Amino acid sequence: MKLVQAERIAKGAEAVIFKGTFLKEVITIKQRIPKSYRHPEIDQRIRLQRLRSEAKVMTSARKLGVSVPSLMGIDLRNFTLILESLDGILLYEKMDTLPVDELHPIFSNLGTQIGLLHKNDIIHGDLTVFNVLVQPEDEPSIIDFGLGRISNELEAKADDILTFYSTLKAIQPASKILFNTFLEGYLSEYQEGKKTYEQMKKIQSRARYVAREDRLE
Repeated sequence: MKLVQAERIAKGAEAVIFKGTFLKEVITIKQRIPKSYRHPEIDQRIRLQRLRSEAKVMTSARKLGVSVPSLMGIDLRNFTLILESLDGILLYEKMDTLPVDELHPIFSNLGTQIGLLHKNDIIHGDLTVFNVLVQPEDEPSIIDFGLGRISNELEAKADDILTFYSTLKAIQPASKILFNTFLEGYLSEYQEGKKTYEQMKKIQSRARYVAREDRLE
């Protein structure tokens, strides 16, 4: 594999992200980093397990027709995924450039895609406005499945959409309006999602200091 690693573009708690080239095509390289507080053997086992899980979840999501980067390769020895590089800007940045009424199609589309994932028991694990990339023609793509997994647990699905609402609320004054649009798309694809939403409200009600105006009805 003729791979040229280029600049590092991001570093998170679990991985470092690079831009590189493969056969003259721009790619994204995601390498899971070791944790010094874990025993080396345990650390390697955890990283390998999560690497394989992420690859499986992304491949499953793409087969369903969900817009995610395609998996081009996996390097188990170096705990690395080689992914398609998508053009676009992150959703939280897009919200700074478009009025609310022009954001509705994006949120509806995104809700439909998350509904399709949940209908097939795929959990994103970190669904935020920072993990959605808006491509040309305003098509949302879902990225960073590092905490993703396969699960039919209602709580896990509810956590997904509550995490999304919480990050949306933190940066967008019209969060309820946009979330309702997202929810309409979600329920149009996943009718059982009504149970997810009810569970989400139960989780939210456990928090002692959620302002009344932020609670969902």
